Amino acid sequence: MGACLTALGQVGDLPRSTPEDEGVSRGLLNSFYRALTTLPDVDVHHIMVLRHGKVISEHHASPYRAEDLHTLYSASKTVTALAVGLAVDDGLLTVDDKVSRYLHDKMPAQLTPQLDSLTVRDLLMMASGRLEDLSIFMGEEDWLTAWFKGDFHDVSQVFHYDSMCTHALAMMVTRLTGRPLLDYVKERIFTPLHITQADWELAPDSVETAGGGLRLQAESEAKLGLLMLNEGQWNGQQLVSAQWIHDMTQCHISTSHATEPQLNLWQRFVRSLRSAWHAIRSWFTGYNIDDYYLGYGYQTKAIRQPRADSFFAAGYGGQLIDVFPNLDMVIVINGRAGNYGDELNIIYYQLIEPLLDNVLIKANGVNFAISPPEGAATHPIEKQLLGLNYGFEDNLLGLDMLCVTRMGNDLVFTMTDWRGTLRAVAACGEWRQTTSDDRPIYIMESREQLVGTQRPFTMAASYAWQGDTLAMRVDWLNGGDNRRLWLTLDGDSVTVIANDNFDPLLTDTIRGKIGVK
Repeated sequence: MGACLTALGQVGDLPRSTPEDEGVSRGLLNSFYRALTTLPDVDVHHIMVLRHGKVISEHHASPYRAEDLHTLYSASKTVTALAVGLAVDDGLLTVDDKVSRYLHDKMPAQLTPQLDSLTVRDLLMMASGRLEDLSIFMGEEDWLTAWFKGDFHDVSQVFHYDSMCTHALAMMVTRLTGRPLLDYVKERIFTPLHITQADWELAPDSVETAGGGLRLQAESEAKLGLLMLNEGQWNGQQLVSAQWIHDMTQCHISTSHATEPQLNLWQRFVRSLRSAWHAIRSWFTGYNIDDYYLGYGYQTKAIRQPRADSFFAAGYGGQLIDVFPNLDMVIVINGRAGNYGDELNIIYYQLIEPLLDNVLIKANGVNFAISPPEGAATHPIEKQLLGLNYGFEDNLLGLDMLCVTRMGNDLVFTMTDWRGTLRAVAACGEWRQTTSDDRPIYIMESREQLVGTQRPFTMAASYAWQGDTLAMRVDWLNGGDNRRLWLTLDGDSVTVIANDNFDPLLTDTIRGKIGVK
């Protein structure tokens, strides 16, 4: 399939060095790591720090491994922008071209003046003037046709973050090149960079989910960061024009979102709460970087910081490829964080500024390993739970049924939701790794089959009895998603506190009964 690279992935390609040899204190790195790992509700799965083109520090938190692919989510958008840059370099389109020139068949027969004025540049900088509509991803077979039926206003004037802008760009590149987006990027960028393992999920229209479906190894992400840091050059070869990299990484539009009159009452309320929370957090921490008030380039974000500007690819859950040109540094983080703005704060205030000040810090190393749930291997109440099917009321996670069985010393959690059946084999006090074709959890409800991704999926799961509560966690290692459950029995009923990916919007207290849905 065109959306998969099947060769074995490569790790260890990039040159390695010590922090001290590249002008960075090991104690400073340890202090930075400690600040990062003590953030609430944050897991760091992979982290790599590069300076002067060399890896000076890396950690892959057990049970995650260096060779595991990780979903980039919206950091995929930056790779899509690189693909658009290739097409521009090849003379296939320009950023000033009207979108209707390439996607007229997806648009209404009669174009409004606003929609008719929409350009490639507008899509690149998220200035379509259309409010995001997540229902398109959840229920539409033809995403772009549904999207273009919406209301477009203030085109090129107002920033509205919307992955459909990215999908429209991917459709254009696919049509202009006559090949899948990943194949195009593979030939022109991934192969020269020796990125040999990647996959990119396909949307219902068989175009890559360019706004969020790419999976890469952390070292591959580091290579992309170096490519952008070096203005499109790799080993003396100009893969993407320096002009395009410059244009991609500049601030073209403020990310202050829509103006107040364009927001409904609920959106204004949420925005007010968010602003108040950020003000309180800044007052207590002294940190003032706020993801909602950054600049945006071409599918890439930029921060104008007091002493060291950076640009970065960013994705849901804290996927970051952060580039500091004036320090010749690249920082890659994969994991799960409720707010990656907190990670950006830590990078700048705990690493970059002390580095600029030549601060000497003594700090011990940090254990990045993700701890399994702590507790006992069994509990007397367990016999009342095993082998029974519990049905649940409607809930945010879409969990329908749950059955727990024992297999030797392990517990097997069989979960059923709208995706199908998920089966996790969990050990007590350690991680049990298994592989399966079962579809993992995934935040986008349109992705029913993960078409375009490599199988089987690898998962690691662990459980423990914490008093009369059964705790379980399962991580999908070649994606990065996780689920945590805490089960408490009450007669023929069960109460489950459930969370996916540390996301407060995917946290719920669910009540169920034996055999009842």
